[in-house]
Amino acid sequence: MCPEALSSQAVFQDDRRGEYRRRRTALPISRRQSLYEWTALTLLLAGPLVGPVLFGTVRVWSIGPLLMMAWIGIALHLARPLLRPDLRLLHIPPGGILWLGFFLYSAILIPFSSVPYEARIELLKVGGYVGAYWAWTDLAARRHRWRILIGLALFLVTLLAWYAVIQHAHGSRMVLNLERPDEYGMRVSGTYFCPNHFANLIALVLPFALVLLCLPSAGMVLRLLSGYTLILLLPVLYLTQSRSGWLAAATGLGLAGILMALRHSRKRFVTMLIVLPLLLAALGAGLWAVSPMVRQRVRGAMIHDPDSAVRARFDVWRDTVPMIAEKPLFGHGPGSYRWVYPRFRTHSMGFLINYAHNEYLHFASDYGLVGLGLLGAVLVTGLGGLLLRLRRVERDKDAYLIAALCGSVAAAAVHAVFDFNLHIYSNNQMLILLAGVTASGLYASGARRPRALRGAGAWLVWGGGLAVVLLLFFVTLRVFVSYGLHHLGETRREKMDMAPALRRLELARAVDRANWRPWLSLGHLHRTRSFWGLDPEQKKSDAALAIECYEAALARNPLDMMALYGLARLQQMLGRPEQALDILREINRMDRNNMFFLPQLGLQLRTMGQDEEALAVFREARSLWSNDMITINIRLLERRLAGRKNVTPPAP
Repeated sequence: MCPEALSSQAVFQDDRRGEYRRRRTALPISRRQSLYEWTALTLLLAGPLVGPVLFGTVRVWSIGPLLMMAWIGIALHLARPLLRPDLRLLHIPPGGILWLGFFLYSAILIPFSSVPYEARIELLKVGGYVGAYWAWTDLAARRHRWRILIGLALFLVTLLAWYAVIQHAHGSRMVLNLERPDEYGMRVSGTYFCPNHFANLIALVLPFALVLLCLPSAGMVLRLLSGYTLILLLPVLYLTQSRSGWLAAATGLGLAGILMALRHSRKRFVTMLIVLPLLLAALGAGLWAVSPMVRQRVRGAMIHDPDSAVRARFDVWRDTVPMIAEKPLFGHGPGSYRWVYPRFRTHSMGFLINYAHNEYLHFASDYGLVGLGLLGAVLVTGLGGLLLRLRRVERDKDAYLIAALCGSVAAAAVHAVFDFNLHIYSNNQMLILLAGVTASGLYASGARRPRALRGAGAWLVWGGGLAVVLLLFFVTLRVFVSYGLHHLGETRREKMDMAPALRRLELARAVDRANWRPWLSLGHLHRTRSFWGLDPEQKKSDAALAIECYEAALARNPLDMMALYGLARLQQMLGRPEQALDILREINRMDRNNMFFLPQLGLQLRTMGQDEEALAVFREARSLWSNDMITINIRLLERRLAGRKNVTPPAP
């Protein structure tokens, strides 16, 4: 070998050694960075992956911890560019700016809301969605993380589906450690109480399972998992008996298939537009022919003869329209629906109405038409920008994920016509995860370019965002701690263990003084102590404290009828029947068709000797519903009034 060749080979080997040394030197930093980012990702994954196991995450006890974990993950994501100037690249998700605008709009509505405390809780959830969307868009773009994240989502839903299959096979209505309500029958629901919400989760992931099955670059493992998920979830979706879930899944899968066809050619796109409706019609006809359950469920949704669930929705929708008309532009405030609705209720259904079972009507009532329009603008700009890139992007992977995301959003939009799926925290976080992963792929492939920020602009964006997130974390912590202490105190109070109940409730009130629930429970506690107390001075003191607590609860939530009712009972106990009657009349003006409060008004009138009005009230109650107490009071009052008419007046 010639000397020049030997020299050239030595230089090449030195270059390789130098490159190896540089890689070894950079490796610890890379590992630290990867560990840092995966810590943030793990915290963010708690919402979409742990939330469904916690009954879908619909109560503060489950939302609070998961939301706090999300805030920590978002904070880690925002702090990273402040520590590493080379990472100060802003990845703006599709529709992300308008999402921030919707968050600010929600914050502005709080002081004008009917129940500001509920509006604050809704703001925390909206902020969690927005922050997670931005974080996923940045963090999911590295080293094929999208496969891991989507694979975890599909794997979780398959586990829940198997749990639902086991439920169905054993004929069990148990959901983890609790029993599902009787009205759902044997409809499978996985770890959710409501089968419709489980069906919504299935409908969200089905488009991704279909798309990834057809995507070679997804890899063999993910494609096998996607095919398995598709085969398993379709029969489980059938067993949920959720009509809205069926429609949502058909819409999502159909749209994803059509958009995949559009990616390849317009001819295939037109063919899918013709063939797909025929396939869906054939599938529907086949299920109608062989499944009595399908026939029953479909007949129950007919307008001319709806079942009880559909009739209830029609009643609630009809009552929601005047709610929107009262405050059309800005609404009654986030989270206010359940408190405002009783004033507009025209039916006598004996259960609480917390949601409109139509997200468009519900959002218009809470946020007004301005808020509903802003939310629509978020979806239109976000999905519109993605659809414009469907045929432009170079990689099929990006185009297919866009098709899947559009299918998932369409499924959620269809389901939202008949249910309140957009108020299920874990389902929303699952959709946010899928949207963020899709957006991150566009940055990884260069289809979208991040914006570099330097100097004061970087500190304003990431530093300001970090400060807001930390503030929201501590607000969430305070809400959750106050909720937990109130729950513990209320449990003790119901067991008449007053001393520890008083300590916990007073601590809950101190932690979050805007929370009216501890004030309400303290009012009940002091009223009970005043009723059973033996010391006259102590009875007066407890009664005064009860009045103070009830009034404080009403100052924070003037629409809480239980606080008004507690105040009425206290006035009865203190020998003030006129004041008690006035409060009961006010309650029934707020909710004329309440099956509990209307008879209470009749009882108060009867006690005060106003028998004719009491009889009219009980007869009105009987026209709405009937029970033994109402029937007995009507007979008693009719006899009493008849006896008075038959008495001969004395001679002058």
